Amino acid sequence: MNIKKLAKYLKEFTLDEIEMIAECDVSVELEKLMAEGKLSLEDGIYKYQDFENKVEFAVFVNSETETQNITLKTVSEIFMKDYAANFCKPNTIKTYTAILRTNVIPILGTKKVREICTEDIKRFYTICKRRGMGERRLKNSLALLNQILKYCKRENLAKTNCEFQVRRLTDKNKFSINRIIFEENI
Repeated sequence: MNIKKLAKYLKEFTLDEIEMIAECDVSVELEKLMAEGKLSLEDGIYKYQDFENKVEFAVFVNSETETQNITLKTVSEIFMKDYAANFCKPNTIKTYTAILRTNVIPILGTKKVREICTEDIKRFYTICKRRGMGERRLKNSLALLNQILKYCKRENLAKTNCEFQVRRLTDKNKFSINRIIFEENI
């Protein structure tokens, strides 16, 4: 029996446990694994040290100067890659991509996140209404924009003072600027 594979599978075990499973004396092989640094012994419990799958990493924090001038387009790309790709269904990702490509990026894409204010959100709403955008699409566009700004703040990508909420539609045909709640109204 391959004791190294058994030890790797068990991770933690006593001498009695591994001998019972292997049905033989394994003390010589355990000593060899300890000499190689694969096993450690603490309070009568052997612990397998898996260095092969151990990942070393460092945490890098964006400096304030790097994130000060980040645009909404860049933040949207980060949001789609890091958040949407991991937590959203394929249809949601497809919808988000379409909303960003056709609505958000053409209007606010070059704007720096730290400079976005409630007036920009109101201007976004007005432009979308002039384009003849449907009520549901407009609400979803504003909700996605809000989600991206919150993500940006939560992940410390950039500071933003623009906070708003988009209320759910109760009557699909009755969406207006009054359905957006800005910070001063909360």
